[in-house]
Amino acid sequence: MWTRVIALLRAQLAGEWYAESGSRLPIAPILFQVTISGVLCGIAGDVLPPYPYAIFALTVPLGLGALALFGELAPLLRSDAAAEWVGALPIRPIELRLARVLVTFVLLGGLALGALLPAVAFAPGAMLWPARIGLLGIGLLQTLGLAAFLLLLQVLCARRAEGVLVLLHTLVFVAVLVGFAAGLSKLGSLAEVTEPTGVLLALPSTWYAALLPGGPGGLALTLGLVALGVTAVVLAVAPFPPPPRAQRTGSPLSLLLEPLRRLAARTWVRPRERATFEFVWDALPAERDFVSRAYPLLAVPVAFLLLGADGGSEQGEGLLAIALFAPAIYLPVLLMHVPATGTPEAHWLIDLAPVTRADQDAGARKAIALRFLLPLFLALSVMAYARADLIFALRLAPAAFAATLLLQRVIWPGYVSRPPLSAPPSDLGTVWDDAGSGGMLMIAIGTSLVAILAWRKIDSPWLAFAMLAVALLIELAPSHRKANRGPKTDSMDESAA
Repeated sequence: MWTRVIALLRAQLAGEWYAESGSRLPIAPILFQVTISGVLCGIAGDVLPPYPYAIFALTVPLGLGALALFGELAPLLRSDAAAEWVGALPIRPIELRLARVLVTFVLLGGLALGALLPAVAFAPGAMLWPARIGLLGIGLLQTLGLAAFLLLLQVLCARRAEGVLVLLHTLVFVAVLVGFAAGLSKLGSLAEVTEPTGVLLALPSTWYAALLPGGPGGLALTLGLVALGVTAVVLAVAPFPPPPRAQRTGSPLSLLLEPLRRLAARTWVRPRERATFEFVWDALPAERDFVSRAYPLLAVPVAFLLLGADGGSEQGEGLLAIALFAPAIYLPVLLMHVPATGTPEAHWLIDLAPVTRADQDAGARKAIALRFLLPLFLALSVMAYARADLIFALRLAPAAFAATLLLQRVIWPGYVSRPPLSAPPSDLGTVWDDAGSGGMLMIAIGTSLVAILAWRKIDSPWLAFAMLAVALLIELAPSHRKANRGPKTDSMDESAA
């Protein structure tokens, strides 16, 4: 039995970790978790006693693991596309399930270890080594519990309320950003906790921390034991939800933007760009893999609001200015998933057209600007007006939109590695791979500086609208780029055009 399970495990891990270009081990995401956890636990370890520290340390992989499971690791909790073929092999269903659970544990456990190992290293001196090793094991069990919870959630929402998953992903994103930013200021209160109550008792990390030696017992311990039992039952018998079904391309927002789409198609989009412009406009918002990765990033400005971004103080105004420029910070993540699609075979519609890769990129870039960025900046303008005043919104929102349009044009070749809607998400990697992480860090630093500079120096709405006009004129200029750094997949190259 176990020989067959291990063979299945190795085959599935090979499919997850290897691509045609070679190994794609998730080294960069693990290092990201090591960095975040090391900074947070390094600060908390000098302040907190063992039990409060265990709550804090387990909350870090809980938040980061939830983001991963809602995003790039979500397919782990869905039905395998090759299930029928594998089911024809001489293996039993229980062996298939064991292999699937082990794959989930290995991938999630590897990511969780990136956060748990620094937690063990920076634990307070009063936490002895048996308790530290226990913290490591409990953290891995918590990760399995998180996977079981999200598996149940996907079963309930599959093909009926998938928008709920995107909303929950967004809320988790806000909670992680605000929690990590504001949590350090609450260490003094957390240090006094001996018997958790209220909001603290609602945290799963509180339940699992109670399982460690020296835990408080009581309700927290009971909830921890119940969580372990429910996890075992769910992973043993719960069905894996089916792959996402096709989504309707119409929505209230698309109907509102339809006049703008027609105007752009006649005045801004060139005939050779029209096919990709229409394709991306209609199809990309219906791609669940794109939506689940891109839409939750809209929570970043909301997080700034919760952290105190408003016009009531100079510090609040500065945060509000950064919130207006925030889309430029996470623009690489948005662009990286423009090629993502669950049906890459449908790209033949574009492959057979006599257009170049540059035409495809230009059409897709314009669709992204109008379909995603423009509505976002209109919403941010309303937010700035509500939190500050109309002049503040008119001074900064047009300038922020102009800066994002120009940045999109500049970084597109580096982050859009394939033609739009042409590749499965598993082939795209993550923004933390290779040089992408360094580029995103530089963009984040540069955008923050530009936001503060714009807040200080742009004193008139007319200047902001002049900057936007310049950006639009640059966008009207044709793109002369002939190739992308990614593999060329056009069936008809420039000579055929």
